[in-house]
Amino acid sequence: MLAAFAREELGRSQILLGLWRQRIGGALVTIGDIENACDNHVEKQKAGMLNMTMRADRNTGLGKTLTDRTTNPPQSQKFKDADATLTRIDKQTAKHTPTNRHSKRMRSLYVEPTSSSDWNRPADVSVADAHSFLQDAVNDYSGRYNQGYITSEQSILKDIDQELHDALDRLTDRPQLPPPEWPPFPTVLPATAVPAGRFRGIIVVGVVTLVLAALTLFVMVVGR
Repeated sequence: MLAAFAREELGRSQILLGLWRQRIGGALVTIGDIENACDNHVEKQKAGMLNMTMRADRNTGLGKTLTDRTTNPPQSQKFKDADATLTRIDKQTAKHTPTNRHSKRMRSLYVEPTSSSDWNRPADVSVADAHSFLQDAVNDYSGRYNQGYITSEQSILKDIDQELHDALDRLTDRPQLPPPEWPPFPTVLPATAVPAGRFRGIIVVGVVTLVLAALTLFVMVVGR
């Protein structure tokens, strides 16, 4: 549940950075604009969707397509066909993922009937599904940690986005992000022994810090 909320807040930080860019570009951004931009849960999930991961058994159609793309030279027809198929799947997945993630967040919160005989129970989420959700959340956070923030003196952000780097650099008391850590595979530890809480905590602290940093940048511009 915490990871689901964290992904949404990662999207909020992206939205706030977008508003910051509008403001430094001379546009008028009001409190109402901020509230409206950050009001829709699905839109925040969409904004926080920074990576796409495909998982499939090698014997399935998708698995074979992934294998064709990774084992054939780029000039081959097999590679081109596989690449076109994966691009199409990627677009379809990106279209539905924000809504699906919001639905998972809601299902992780409530025990409620889904039919006359079935109930939604957050505890029914499988270990494998929970692991994949956590792993994907860390992947998204990792992208912002390594490429969208100043986490060292050799930050790559300076080469990617000079304007954002310089603005963050002027925040001498900017909050520090905790480095991303990925959860162990379920096969490594018994389900009851996987310390998932620690990894959810890292994500939550990290994205809250990103939101605070984005808000601080925005306030600094408004206060000029």
